Amino acid sequence: MAGYHVSSLKPNAVSANLRAGTFALKWTEDTNKSGSPIAVHLSVDPKGFYLICLNKITKDSECFDITLIHDTRTGAEVSLPRGAIENDQMNIGIKDVPLSSKWLTIYYGNTFVPDRDLRVIHFFFPSAAIAREWTDKLFQYGHNPLLRNLSSLDCLEKIHSRIVFGLVDDRFDKKAISVRNLIHFLCKYKSDSNKEAKILKALELLELPCRTESVIDPDQFTFNKFIRFYMQLMERHEIDKIFDATFEIDRNKSILAIAPGGKHRRYLSWEKVKDFIVKQNDARGGAFGMDYYDQKAKDLVKKYTQHDEHFMQKGMNDESFLRYLLSFDNLIVDPAKYDLCMDMDKPLAHYFIASSHNTYLIGSQLTGRASAEIYRQALLTGCRCIELDVVDSEKNDEPEIKHKNTPVRPVPFIQVILAIRESAFKVSPYPVILSLENHCSSRVQTKMAQYLVDVFGEYLITKPLESHPIEDNRPLPSPNDFKYKILIKNKKIHQSTTSKSTNPSEQVTVQKLDSTITNVSDQNIGLYATAAAAAAATSTQSCSTNLSNATGSRRGTIEYDFRHSSQSTEFDPHSITDNNPNGSLIDDDDSFSDDDDTMSPTNNGLKTNDLNMNSNPTENLQSDQTKVAINNLSNPTSTNTKTESKATQAMSGLVHYVVPVRFFNFARSEERNRSYEISSFSEDKAQNLIREYAREFVAYNQRQLSRIYPRGTRFDSSNYNPYLFWPVGCQMVALNYQTLDTSMQINLGLFSFNGGCGYVEKPASLCQSTGSFDPKGRFSVENVVGYQIDIKVISGQFLCQDREPTYVDIEMYGLYADASKRNEYRLRAKRWNGFQAAYDDTEVEVGEFSIRFSKVILPEMAALRFAVSEEDGTFIGQSFIPVAHLRPGYRHIALRNQMNIPVQSSSLFIYIRKDVHVDAENKELIDQLVSPKTAPTVVKEQQQAKQTKTKLLSEQRSQSFGDLNTTRKISDDEKKSSTHHSDFPSDAAIRNHYPSTTEINSPILGYNKKQYQSTPIVDANWYRNQLIASSQFHDEERLCKEMSLFNVEETKPFKRKRETIEVKTRRFSLDYAKKIQDEEDRFKKCLYLQCNAMHTLLKKPINHWNSSQLTTTNSCTSSLVHQRFISDEVKQGETRLLDLYSSKFHSQNEIEYRLSKEYYNELEKYVNDYYTKQLNQINNILKHEQEKVKEDVRIQMRTETKRAMTTETDREKIANLKEKIRQLNIEAGALAVRKLQEMHEKVEKKIRTNLQKTLHKLHEKKDFETKNRFTFYSNQLNDVKFRLQRDIYGAEYHGARDDSVTISYRSTITTSASLSAISDHHQMPATSSDFITASSPSNQLPRRQTINNPNAMISQLGHDEFMHYLNQTTESTQL
Repeated sequence: MAGYHVSSLKPNAVSANLRAGTFALKWTEDTNKSGSPIAVHLSVDPKGFYLICLNKITKDSECFDITLIHDTRTGAEVSLPRGAIENDQMNIGIKDVPLSSKWLTIYYGNTFVPDRDLRVIHFFFPSAAIAREWTDKLFQYGHNPLLRNLSSLDCLEKIHSRIVFGLVDDRFDKKAISVRNLIHFLCKYKSDSNKEAKILKALELLELPCRTESVIDPDQFTFNKFIRFYMQLMERHEIDKIFDATFEIDRNKSILAIAPGGKHRRYLSWEKVKDFIVKQNDARGGAFGMDYYDQKAKDLVKKYTQHDEHFMQKGMNDESFLRYLLSFDNLIVDPAKYDLCMDMDKPLAHYFIASSHNTYLIGSQLTGRASAEIYRQALLTGCRCIELDVVDSEKNDEPEIKHKNTPVRPVPFIQVILAIRESAFKVSPYPVILSLENHCSSRVQTKMAQYLVDVFGEYLITKPLESHPIEDNRPLPSPNDFKYKILIKNKKIHQSTTSKSTNPSEQVTVQKLDSTITNVSDQNIGLYATAAAAAAATSTQSCSTNLSNATGSRRGTIEYDFRHSSQSTEFDPHSITDNNPNGSLIDDDDSFSDDDDTMSPTNNGLKTNDLNMNSNPTENLQSDQTKVAINNLSNPTSTNTKTESKATQAMSGLVHYVVPVRFFNFARSEERNRSYEISSFSEDKAQNLIREYAREFVAYNQRQLSRIYPRGTRFDSSNYNPYLFWPVGCQMVALNYQTLDTSMQINLGLFSFNGGCGYVEKPASLCQSTGSFDPKGRFSVENVVGYQIDIKVISGQFLCQDREPTYVDIEMYGLYADASKRNEYRLRAKRWNGFQAAYDDTEVEVGEFSIRFSKVILPEMAALRFAVSEEDGTFIGQSFIPVAHLRPGYRHIALRNQMNIPVQSSSLFIYIRKDVHVDAENKELIDQLVSPKTAPTVVKEQQQAKQTKTKLLSEQRSQSFGDLNTTRKISDDEKKSSTHHSDFPSDAAIRNHYPSTTEINSPILGYNKKQYQSTPIVDANWYRNQLIASSQFHDEERLCKEMSLFNVEETKPFKRKRETIEVKTRRFSLDYAKKIQDEEDRFKKCLYLQCNAMHTLLKKPINHWNSSQLTTTNSCTSSLVHQRFISDEVKQGETRLLDLYSSKFHSQNEIEYRLSKEYYNELEKYVNDYYTKQLNQINNILKHEQEKVKEDVRIQMRTETKRAMTTETDREKIANLKEKIRQLNIEAGALAVRKLQEMHEKVEKKIRTNLQKTLHKLHEKKDFETKNRFTFYSNQLNDVKFRLQRDIYGAEYHGARDDSVTISYRSTITTSASLSAISDHHQMPATSSDFITASSPSNQLPRRQTINNPNAMISQLGHDEFMHYLNQTTESTQL
């Protein structure tokens, strides 16, 4: 099961020097023409995606994709262009250093084959230090594993960097992006009015300049805006559907947020994000607990909402959700697989090894040319086995490399091994194997050996490792044992122990090479380089890398006497002759080259192999030159033959662990048991062996190495399908690296994993010597559960694409039974809007999938390849994904070029489902095994079976062996067990109820007699009654017990917390008691004095009034008099007293709220812990029961196998029975585990529902207390206000409690935790009945507000809005 993963791969950390840039001179790329260099400014964008070269004169910029930089060289490794030394412009900067040390050569392009498409770009810097820094950093950035395995979101960042840094024009007043250039870039510089209108419309919606002649400020065109621009162009409606489906799951929760402009936008809470990623990773009861996914969901929300402050920490809106789906976190492959993730301590034979055939060739096998550069490029792709065909030079005694008996132009041997030494370990530390096809004389072989020792030095394996002696019955060393080592594969001789001569002159002088191993000094390199230059000068044409110019310019002419060199070395060229007369035994009796057996007429009649999938037909070459070459190869003369030379002692001393021998048969190889021996097979010969001896070939490759090479008639350098030979464990499946066809893309795709080190661990089934693995079988593999894979290709995104992606081909590679045919699964686009193609718009929940691979037998060996092409088959992009690394769910696939590098922003959006495979014949049985029925139903079915004399389920399963009648009867114990299936069985009962084999009477067609057979039968009742029905998940009442909040609050800890709240509230109230009492006394005193003064003042006029007038006018006159003559002291006293009461109630409310919040937080934590324990409990139960099922199935398989062997004597029948037993029980166990997972999901869902219900009750209770507290203190404040007004106006005051008399006072319950300013989301009307405001002479807004009638407020807002208002204000006004 795949889980959420954070990879150790890191983006480029671009240094400050490279970001700032530097001055340089750019030389012409055509080395055959002399010209003047161009002054440029070099820099690297901050993300490390592009090398930006700005012309200092024209202000034009060129962006070089750093991922397409294959190699960078400086110093002695570079070859200067013609005329560079004589050019006056080179005299800049530091002058006392060699010109080459200030030089940078970049090999760049969409291919690594040294032809016209591989660009060689030269830069000259002012100093050697700058050149070295740029050389090292650019190579490091270009080979960063993350850059070569970008996610779709990273690809969009890359396109954005290209626009912002590559399309910027300095010719305006300031740096700006021309809209016209942007349109041309997105339309691939082709006119398309529809796409142009779409781009302009998208710019308009983003409020950016949207006219063709306008320009865009790069600072405004941020990546956030670019993502929205991308969304407008693509119209990702399929993402909206997924978002809506996830959104609809949780309608009851508040999942709306205010976006800019006041619009409400939906978002997914982190709980919903967690549910989505759990479903994505198919994490039902998996290895990760729910706490893991809780934290990951929160991390994802935080990570992908950083760009939007309105949703930060809240949840994902549609844009954030799309970012996540495009991101590295949602990669279709576990990112860890791109790291060095495999065990590198196994024997060398347990790995697939990236291998090349005729590595030196560029182009055709007959008319191409040899090159040293292709060796560098092949090694930089991770290739670990390269081939060198060495012949004697026609001009001198130097070895050179070419295709013998063909017009291929040669390349000096010394030049090639110098190139190998420089590039062998630049991208991988693991061993390089040099496969030599040696056609040289003994004298030249001696010189070859000396070159190898001196050039490779300590890298070369010249003697066996002390820890791994070369002996029979011993495994090979591991890749870690051979780190930074070079192995030589060449013919090897061994001294015969029975042919010793007494004559010293006849004895073979065996010289050891160990003493000659020295580190290669600068002088030696100069000597060998001079030799390479001399050899190159005498060859038919100079090689692509003109080493003679380079060495001559930096070291001068050094004469090197090869004869003197050969005499001074420890090798004696005359001690061993070609015919080996002194009795030395040559292990490799195959004296012909790899290509001979297929290029000779005797092999032209080979039949086409039925295993040959996706093989390309050989093209007929009609040129006269080709016909002559074929004739020479097919009819070798005595003087012109491809026969390999006999081995010499000089070369034999360098051959260890990869000793080539002629292959006779598998039995002899097994008898010899020599892991250090290796045999080579042509593709036709290997296919013939696979057809007849597939299992033996697997066993052979478990022990020792094998190498497969293309048939000799592939003159066009085409490749065979490597999956013809990987399923039998062939390690070195050599391909023509110069041809980037489908087979080569598959090869590069496989070896891009495990850190791209060139070694990929073989599946365990191919390495188990005791197994009975059959690569041609169509049954399940032992101890391996097969997969069913369903794929829905939803859409394709092609931002910078000028061609319509019409077709998507999905190909399955793997075992021969797993592989699909070419174009078998091809989808055609339904719609194309210029940027996005729609392939399948049906809902995933409908269950309709574009493609189904119903049975993948060995997932570790299988792989999927997605290829997108035009109507006419023109290649657009592809991606190779091993099934074992595949992650299910909604995923984006970043498409790659032929070199397996994602260079465009093209992607496919797919949905993948991986499930356990169940055979059709077993599906009904498995369904019954994992779907337990009630006991009465089982008993009823058994009674019906007795009455109608129908066969039992176990008998029906036996029909695959014929019309069988069982003689086994159901025992009373089994009947009793079936009627009491709910009881937990004992271990003994479980053992007794295993299904067993039975003696079966089987009528043979054409005969009347009966034959007894032993057939595995599974007792369905036992599985129902014991494995499933006895599961603890049936006890939902115990596992899902709902919590009672009342009982929790009645416990001592929570009762004590309640009492603490009451005590603290009372204590705080006492602090205000004295202040309020003093203020009350002061107010009464002022009120008493005011009443006496007013009575004296009004005494005389009142005496003139009669009694009726007093009765009629008393009430209104008294009120008016009081309002007019109330003193300022009384008014101030009332205000102070109200302020004091308001402060008291406000503080009490705040303290109670804070303490109550702490109380409810602890209560909520207690609730969460309670249900978390329940979830952990059911996770442990699931794990325990899954292990129990697996153990029971293992016991069942052993028991059935033993019984089958006791009742059967026929080996073939026993093998069939064992296979049937294993297959049936594995499928039954797998489906039983799935049923347990479904039961676990059901219980888990109920627990989570209980959790939500309990939390809902808790929040309701909390809200109710908050509302009551708010009402209580508001009413108390109103009571105080009413009492004070009645004291002032006397007994005649009859105002209502919510009176609207505009008495001027400013004391209120101020903004607090529960009484505060109105929320922005829920504005409440500010009427006179709701607020009493203080009058102000300046008509300013009152600085405090009060809520005099909370009940009226609640009735106006409703409960939900009112509580939302309280909660919002609570969080915003903490003390």
